[in-house]
Amino acid sequence: MQASAQPAPFSTKKLWAGIVVSALPALFLLIDGVMKLVKPPDVVETTVKLGYPESVILGLGIVLIACTVIYVIPRTAVLGAILLTGYLGGAVATHVRVGNPLFTHTLFPVYLGALIWGGLFLRDERISKHLQSGAQTVSISKGTLWAGRVVSAIPALMLIFASALSKFLKPAGLVEEFARLGYPENVILVIGILELACTIVYIIPRVSVLGAILLTGYLGGVVATHVRVGDPLFNVITPVVLGVLIWGGLYLRDERLRALLPLRS
Repeated sequence: MQASAQPAPFSTKKLWAGIVVSALPALFLLIDGVMKLVKPPDVVETTVKLGYPESVILGLGIVLIACTVIYVIPRTAVLGAILLTGYLGGAVATHVRVGNPLFTHTLFPVYLGALIWGGLFLRDERISKHLQSGAQTVSISKGTLWAGRVVSAIPALMLIFASALSKFLKPAGLVEEFARLGYPENVILVIGILELACTIVYIIPRVSVLGAILLTGYLGGVVATHVRVGDPLFNVITPVVLGVLIWGGLYLRDERLRALLPLRS
């Protein structure tokens, strides 16, 4: 009688490596969040220099601590990583706007994001198991699969045709809007290329999870930009809704995400 195949045991060394790698950004972000709650003078001064009013510091601290706590809880770690990706995308956009040095400031949130996902990849076998495989749709009903495709298409089409392509054309109204938001004209084309590239990655089934992660960071930057200039709530919420559609559509059409983000036990 042939023995049934058993899954390879998860390496203890890999698990501890993941815990250590995850702990580095988690501790840094928790300390950062606590400092925003305490609001010492240097934190207030730095935040104001970056263009944010002092009134948002407490809210940023609460959001950052909450997202980090969600990340360190094993069952909700993937959701926490997604939320922190959006937060860190906002940090990147902030440094781009003020023209801070690329490698020491602008890309620092990217380094943290890489540690967040890298640590999660090491400590959670579901990540390595499901993200190394192609999109799985075998056990998804046709109705659910098509619903996922339609929901995914809404933000994808909006990002490509209503947003990214206009950045290639750079009409006068768009240049004026970027100036109002505090961005120089020379970044518009670069942002358009990044937006288009991330969206294309998202619509390719095999790498759609990676595309969703990249778009989450991008949309986090959009949220931070509108918060900074005090735009109406609609402007702030719109990229959040797009993010929900991106992950919601992916949840419906890709079985891998259901394994990574179970809604019930």
